[in-house]
Amino acid sequence: MAKIVRADGDLEVKKSEAIVKARYKLSPLAIKFISVVISNLKRSDDVNEEYVVKVKDFKELTGQKTKRIYELIDEALNDLLKNPLTIPLGDDKNSILKANWVSGAVYNEGEVRFMIYPPLRPFLLEVKEKYLKYRLENILSLRSSYVIRLYEILKDWLELNKRYGNKAEKIISLGEFRQMLEIPKSYQYGNSSGIKQRILEKAKTELAEHTDLIFDYEEIKTGRKVTHLKFIIKENPKNIQTDNRIQENYFKSRKAFVALLRQNYSGNEKFWGFKNMDGVNYWLGLDNDGLVYGWNEKEGIKDFNAVESAKIYDTWLKIAQNSPIYQELVSDGVCLKELALNNKELWLALREDIIRLKEEGII
Repeated sequence: MAKIVRADGDLEVKKSEAIVKARYKLSPLAIKFISVVISNLKRSDDVNEEYVVKVKDFKELTGQKTKRIYELIDEALNDLLKNPLTIPLGDDKNSILKANWVSGAVYNEGEVRFMIYPPLRPFLLEVKEKYLKYRLENILSLRSSYVIRLYEILKDWLELNKRYGNKAEKIISLGEFRQMLEIPKSYQYGNSSGIKQRILEKAKTELAEHTDLIFDYEEIKTGRKVTHLKFIIKENPKNIQTDNRIQENYFKSRKAFVALLRQNYSGNEKFWGFKNMDGVNYWLGLDNDGLVYGWNEKEGIKDFNAVESAKIYDTWLKIAQNSPIYQELVSDGVCLKELALNNKELWLALREDIIRLKEEGII
């Protein structure tokens, strides 16, 4: 079954560190198109999942008022198909992956259907490694692909520095900066139509106006020539945003965790956990009163009282707090029974996490 892509500025875009550091050059609309898709990807998706973007939804999201929307989307898809990204694999500069974003596309009555190029999926779906996360709306008003790419790079540097308690500052050589953004040689640094005016100054203005960060930069010279740039990055006090999904808050207490379960699982026969009782495995569901019930195909339904439910919640809260895989699955409302049937790799990874937590005495 094809998956309809949600087009909503509140969606969260996650890109692995490898994708952020990758080299690629796309049009602004192509970057926005693929970012909308990335914000809809789930680890529980089938490897051959077909994604559907409604042209009307994408047009409204990006503010495109032109009647040429089909032509513009066609150009964006051509970009995604013919301009691969280059991803360094580890520290070996000679080991790289070149990949297209999509593996073909079909137009059909106001929608575009396509699949993600399979070798690229691990870089878009891996939740254990470091990744960049931002709200989709941050890039929707940006008009230049250089500005969008710079936003992602600066956001990554800002979050990395915040995690380790350092100042949000970064020094980078001009050559590396050119390479990361795929800036052509015709863009000289000091020219009025070069890097400084067309990228850096433009980005300062647009990011301050439209995004959740601001930055300044200093030129570092070797002799008389600018050879390095020092970026100073800060949160934008004017546009500080709160993530309405804030996963961390869902897992601070049993009450918050149960609220998340009720939001995603109440009374809809979706299972968010499992429990073995007397040698029988039960899938765990949630009734409309917030109590846990177990279901087994042969044994039927088993109800748990408030005390039993609380113990089950506490166990699975500990799993959520210590397993990034389960944390993402339950935040997205994934049914574990369906996961076990349709995504063996992810299911086994979750089971390995649970076995580890048992061995460590956490659960």
